[in-house]
Amino acid sequence: MITDSRESARALLDRAVDFHGHLGPFLILGMRMGVIARSMLGPQNQDGLSAVVFVKSTPPASCTIDGIQVASKCTLGRGTIRVVEASDRIAGRFQLEGRTCTITVRPRTLYQLFERVSTADAEVLVKMANDVMTASDEELFEIESSQ
Repeated sequence: MITDSRESARALLDRAVDFHGHLGPFLILGMRMGVIARSMLGPQNQDGLSAVVFVKSTPPASCTIDGIQVASKCTLGRGTIRVVEASDRIAGRFQLEGRTCTITVRPRTLYQLFERVSTADAEVLVKMANDVMTASDEELFEIESSQ
């Protein structure tokens, strides 16, 4: 996983788990989405980048929002992230200075995660999170950008 050069992947993960309260696959999806957006759009600081997140507003899907907040530095409190209810997908549209990238969780990935998470105990959730952490961007996401 690519991270901001000022922050290691481990430090970002620790910050996300501390913020969210536990490790889970949807938190990691959001983290990865935020990291990709920052990598693609290259904000110099936390100002300017904004996000619209399309996600169901209940767990486990909504856990994605926390991962996005930690990794992208877009936050609900500062008004740089907006959440739009969407029951059939998880996606984020990130904008900076007229440039946009949209990151959508692949339907197959989403289906597999929802199917497994419904019966998962804490140990399985950690394994699922690790699987999401190590999967390639191409396996997990459809990524579009416009400059």
